[in-house]
Amino acid sequence: MNTQILPVRGLGGAGIISDINPYDLPPNAFSGGVNVRFENGKVSRAPVFRRVHEFSDTFYPRHMFAIPPVSTGGYYTMVVPNNDFSEVASYSGATESDVSPTGIVGVSSTEPFTDTFLGAVAYLNRSTHIPYYKTPSDTIFKPLTDSDWDSGWRCGSLRSYKDFLVALNVTKGATSYPTMVKWSDITGYGAPPASWDETSTTNSAGENILNEMRDQLIDGLTLRDSFILYGATESWAMDYIGGSLIFRFRKLFDNAGIINQNCVVQIDGVHYVFDRNDIYMHDGATKKSIVHGANKDFIFEGLRSDLTKYAFVTHNPVLNEIYFCYASDDAQVGFSNPSGGCNRAYVYNYRRGIGSFVDLANVTGSCLGSLETGDTWTSIDDVSWEDMGGTWSGAEDDKGLLTLFTGPLDTTQGLTKNRLYGFDLITGGRLVAPIETEALKDAYIERVGIDLDEVGANLTLYKALHAIYPQHSVSELPSGTSFGFGGSSIVGQEPNWSDYTTYTPTTDNKIDVRETGRYLAYRMLHTGSTDFALSGFDIKVTLRGRRG
Repeated sequence: MNTQILPVRGLGGAGIISDINPYDLPPNAFSGGVNVRFENGKVSRAPVFRRVHEFSDTFYPRHMFAIPPVSTGGYYTMVVPNNDFSEVASYSGATESDVSPTGIVGVSSTEPFTDTFLGAVAYLNRSTHIPYYKTPSDTIFKPLTDSDWDSGWRCGSLRSYKDFLVALNVTKGATSYPTMVKWSDITGYGAPPASWDETSTTNSAGENILNEMRDQLIDGLTLRDSFILYGATESWAMDYIGGSLIFRFRKLFDNAGIINQNCVVQIDGVHYVFDRNDIYMHDGATKKSIVHGANKDFIFEGLRSDLTKYAFVTHNPVLNEIYFCYASDDAQVGFSNPSGGCNRAYVYNYRRGIGSFVDLANVTGSCLGSLETGDTWTSIDDVSWEDMGGTWSGAEDDKGLLTLFTGPLDTTQGLTKNRLYGFDLITGGRLVAPIETEALKDAYIERVGIDLDEVGANLTLYKALHAIYPQHSVSELPSGTSFGFGGSSIVGQEPNWSDYTTYTPTTDNKIDVRETGRYLAYRMLHTGSTDFALSGFDIKVTLRGRRG
């Protein structure tokens, strides 16, 4: 027998890689996990949902976007329409307001909303209604028919490009034009466009039908100097050229589109796109999958194809993370059987190229915004300091941009209120608000299929795991952390797992283990509302002789 102490370091360096056979992974990679993140060489707890605001029990939030403040130092205004578009609420500072258009009539639909912002004017659209707008001086949203949009027109997406509003997938009365791109006249500051008349020779409004497109237009977003048009299975570019033609259209990619509206973000001149069978990035010329050979199979095997109308993508620039949000029935979901929102996000750290997963609390929208928490020392007496987050200096207000989510109640999942959530780290976060325990799920990582071929152990050898020595600081791995271990004799076989062993870093420096197999495994579970950080460990292992 040959007993060795083997170091494993840099647990924040590879992330979760669920598609590759575990025995082919590097030692610091994980074969599964949820509600964790990887940064600075460590694996730690992912951000958690914090309680910011609760809507009435009858207000079912379906989408969210932010209007920037008009004056320096002001707060962003979060705009949240309800599910049937019969009401629109806003939340700014610590105040909720009704900004619903006068006389709006709700329509039951699963169609997504889109929004845009141009010349200090905010726009909100869904294909069931005409678009609406709100200027800085308006107290409520108004119908776009006030500015030459015909009352019989609808569009699947409304976006902005340069000084134009762009409507995609247009319906005029009873006639649908699924590949039509329609744009307004040049838009000035503080008011919607004056004309949408494509027949006029005195303005720049126009429209174009992309007859070559096989499927309908779904959405679009600016990329550098172009506007990228996304269909279900292909992508086009729209370029401003001026003159009588105004725009030029060219095909960009075959067999690369988008899964739903709101499923693309732009970061540093690159689009990150959630497609129907891939998640990819492109710069307008070349594209590359960011999940192939890592987590693509896990994502799309779990994705609920009947609920793709709820999928969306959001960006957290503070953490350099993109959240690809969708409804899933994968084996690790914390909120099972979603019906009207997203319960899973694939998290991609675009600075490090690392992937992970988090549980989502039935969310339906997200944006970046600033908040005033409105908390006082008396109002938080029933909340522990550990759950509050942020810093003492930020306890009265926080005007920094934060990642926010909204989600409806779902009593079957233990979510009892329609909420606006903050999504922030437990340690080092900036949002002063209590952790929403109804939306809190355990953090978990595992690694199976450890064959130790890095130290020359061939596949016929049995390995006996005797102990593990975690590498951490005492404050970074509190009680509530436990480890389990396992082993298997056949490749691909589920390990025979031991019971979890609680690890107390103030008194323990190792965990004694008795597990054997050709392939070893370990997993860590972290419960409660505390953080953890684990950068590496040593394992004590014996290589034993062949058993046939």
